[in-house]
Amino acid sequence: MKRPVLRAALMVLTGLAPGTSAAAQTTLTGTVKAQSEHTDEALIAVPWRGGAGQVEGRVASSLGVSKVIVSAPMSASGQFSLKLPAALDSSLLPPATRSPLPGTLFAPSPGATCTGAIQASDPTARVVQLALSVKAVNTGGEIFSVISSGQYDEAQAASLGRTQTGLIYYAERPVQMRGTQSCQWRDQDYLNKMTIVVAGQLTQGWNRMTLDVTAITKGAEVDTTFRLTSGALPTNDWTLLPDAQTEER
Repeated sequence: MKRPVLRAALMVLTGLAPGTSAAAQTTLTGTVKAQSEHTDEALIAVPWRGGAGQVEGRVASSLGVSKVIVSAPMSASGQFSLKLPAALDSSLLPPATRSPLPGTLFAPSPGATCTGAIQASDPTARVVQLALSVKAVNTGGEIFSVISSGQYDEAQAASLGRTQTGLIYYAERPVQMRGTQSCQWRDQDYLNKMTIVVAGQLTQGWNRMTLDVTAITKGAEVDTTFRLTSGALPTNDWTLLPDAQTEER
């Protein structure tokens, strides 16, 4: 799957939207990796050679990206251990009326026909996403917990791509998101089908989730499925994507 499409989908699924809330502290332990230049079919992570530095955390919401809220040293081999704050200041959370949890996601295209809905048990709960970046001796940028694979079946004239991306949310109070939404539309000569399946339980505080995206292209048909589930990250390796930039508000 092309990265702009993936990032656009992340904007839809992570654009969820008083006082400081108490929650248990979470520690993220992982290893920063670099991206291989050989990425025709999939993202390939290779050992880190960017030197020692630090990993920085910000929060992202409908209001934009915050200043750095937490940081930790990173070794020359890319290893780090980042302790997230047990609670976030209310200034980092968007107003509930600004970006409520969606009952139905926006149609991916003006001409799309959609059925189904994504439901939230508490639509007014405020949720933000953690954005991680690395600042090292030789390089820097956003890092992602991501696994990617791809293949092409010549016999079927079809290509299959899969990308699993780890997401970390902070919720001011527990909220459950469930449902399925399916959309279909034509873009020039292509028939596009998109299915979004959400099964997420957010507890108060920090939550690990995985967005699993599969895309099958066969002839003039593109079938893409997004599955958002809670409980774990796909990997503890965090890959630097040079073309991803963090813009603070």
